[in-house]
Amino acid sequence: MKYFFVEGYLKKTPPVPEDIMKSHIAYSQKAMDDNLILMTSTKTDQTGALFIMKSNSAKKINDYLSNEPLKLNNIQDYKVIEFEPHYFNKSLDKWFIDK
Repeated sequence: MKYFFVEGYLKKTPPVPEDIMKSHIAYSQKAMDDNLILMTSTKTDQTGALFIMKSNSAKKINDYLSNEPLKLNNIQDYKVIEFEPHYFNKSLDKWFIDK
């Protein structure tokens, strides 16, 4: 399995049109349901998003991002960085919830 950190860069300032945002949310949810995405996050400065993804190939990640509604509508571009995890917190769910 390969792991990827993805940074999205908004090309247009918010707000994103509602129909495109709904398509984006549904597209992202399907990828989460398929275990392609571990997590997504909006950057606090509202300039884009962050994803952690996994797949057997970088091609699958690039195909996913190429068909992402924000990309298709020229709203967001992506930078993909492959990484190899070697240490991780075994209570990941509590790590993000416990603020």
